[in-house]
Amino acid sequence: MYSTGIRGPTASVPGGTTLLVRGPAMTRKTDLAIRTLADDDDVDTGTVLVTTDETPSSLWRQYRAHAPAADPRSVGIVDATGGAGGDPIGAISDEYATDGSGPRVATVGSPADLTGVGMAVSEFLEGLVAEQGLDRVRLGLLSLNTMVMYADDERVVKFLHTVTRRVNAVEGFGLVVVHTDGFDERFDSQFEAFVDGAIEVRERDPDGIETRFHGLGEANGWTPVAFDDPAHPDTPAPAGASGGPDTYPVPESLHAAIAAAEAERPTLTLCNHDAADGDADSLGSYFEARDVPVRTATLDTSAPRDVALLHRGDELVAATSVDALTDAIAVESTDAFDPDQRPDVLKALSGDAHGARGVDRAFLVEVSRIVEMRGYRTGGGRIDAGFQHLSNLWGDARASRIYDRLVDSGVDVHVYGISDVPTPGDAGVTVHDSVDEEIRDSWFVVHDGAGDDDGKAALVAEERDPGVFHGFWTRTPGRVDALGTYIRNAHPA
Repeated sequence: MYSTGIRGPTASVPGGTTLLVRGPAMTRKTDLAIRTLADDDDVDTGTVLVTTDETPSSLWRQYRAHAPAADPRSVGIVDATGGAGGDPIGAISDEYATDGSGPRVATVGSPADLTGVGMAVSEFLEGLVAEQGLDRVRLGLLSLNTMVMYADDERVVKFLHTVTRRVNAVEGFGLVVVHTDGFDERFDSQFEAFVDGAIEVRERDPDGIETRFHGLGEANGWTPVAFDDPAHPDTPAPAGASGGPDTYPVPESLHAAIAAAEAERPTLTLCNHDAADGDADSLGSYFEARDVPVRTATLDTSAPRDVALLHRGDELVAATSVDALTDAIAVESTDAFDPDQRPDVLKALSGDAHGARGVDRAFLVEVSRIVEMRGYRTGGGRIDAGFQHLSNLWGDARASRIYDRLVDSGVDVHVYGISDVPTPGDAGVTVHDSVDEEIRDSWFVVHDGAGDDDGKAALVAEERDPGVFHGFWTRTPGRVDALGTYIRNAHPA
C-alpha cells in the first residue's frame, strides 16, 4: 500500500494506482505531490520525478527537505525542462549515484519529446525494481500542462495512458499534477479516464489550501492542509547571474522579435519518401505542434531515399531516416519506450522558439500560466506582462488572483496596458499605463528568472486580426533577456 497523505479511509491506496493532483495554478499542488512522495520514503521505496518546469537540483532539494534520509541511489529525475546547460540530451548520469550527493538525472531535450520522457521513466522504474530490488516504486509527473503546450493533444493523452500502464505493471504509485486554470475541460475528462482517481486542491480562506479525494469507490470532504515549509524554499539567484552561450540582439520592436523568431523556424523535408505508408501524416501532426512545417521532395537522384532533413533555408541542421524518426515519436504502445538512440533531428530541436500562429486568447492564457508559474516558483525576479487593456487583468478574477500570488511570492510585477479600469489600491504591481499602439496590440509575459538562466521564459504575440494572435514562446535565455530589455526600455513606467 502507498500513502496518499490524506486522512481517513483513503490514507493509503493499493499498488498500481495513479492519481491526478488537480486544481488552480499557484495552490501548491507540486509541493503537495513532492511532500506526499517524500513522506512515504523508506529503504524499500524508489522514486522517479519528471520535471517540466523546475531544475533537477531544485526538485531534489525540495524532496530532501521532507525526506532527509532519502537515499539518492533510489531516486531518479527526468529533466524535461529543455533548459540551458545540463547533460547531453538522452543521457542518464551516474555521477550523483557515485558520489552520493544527489540522484541520477536523465536529460530530455523538451517537454514535447514524450517518447524520450517515457524511455527515461521506464529505464528508471525498471532499474529500481530489477537492479536495486526495491519493493515499492513511485512516480511524480510535474506537470502535465507544460507537455500539452508543446505536444499535440492526442500524443499527451496516449503518453499518460502508457505511463499509467507502466505504473500498474510494477505495482507502483503515480501522482500527476494538472493546473486547471485556463485548461481545456475536454483534456481534463480525457485524463481522468486513464487514472484511478484525483486529489483535488482548492484555496482556503483566508490562507492555505484544502484537499479532497475521489476515486477507487471512495470520496471524502474538503480537508485543510498545512505546510511547515515556505512556498519558495530556494534562494533566488542574484541578479546578473545569467550568461548563457547564446546572445540575441535587443529587437527594434515586438513585431521585429516575432519576425526574427519566424525566420529561424526550421523545415523538415522528407526526401524521396513513399507517402503511401502514412509516415508523412504522423510526422506532420507531431512537428506541427513544434511549429515545424513538413514537406516532401522528390530528387532527381535515387539517393538518398526515405531521409528526413531538418534545415533552415539551405542550411542543413540534422538528418535521419524517416523510419527512425517515425519510430522515435511513436507512443502508441509501451514498446515505443524501450531505450534507443535519439534521432539527431529531435536533438536539434531542443531550445528552439515555439510558434503560436493564428491562436486565440484561451491558448495564450495557457502559455502565460507556464511563464507565470516559473516566476511563482522562483519567488523572485521580475515579470513584465502586457494585457493590451488593463481590464483584461483587473476584470478577470482568475488573472487577478494569479498576479496577487506573484506579488505575494516576492516577484517584482510590472503590468502594461491601456488603463481603462482603476487599478486596485492594494495591487502591489507597477503599472505601465500606455496607449501606445504596440501595447494595445500585443500580449506578452516575460520572466527574467531572477538572474538564473534556468528560470527564464517568455511569451510574446501580436493581435493581427480581431481575437487572432501570432507570436512565439521560448525558454532560450538570450532571447528572453533581449525581449525583457526591449520592453523595459521602450515602455517605462
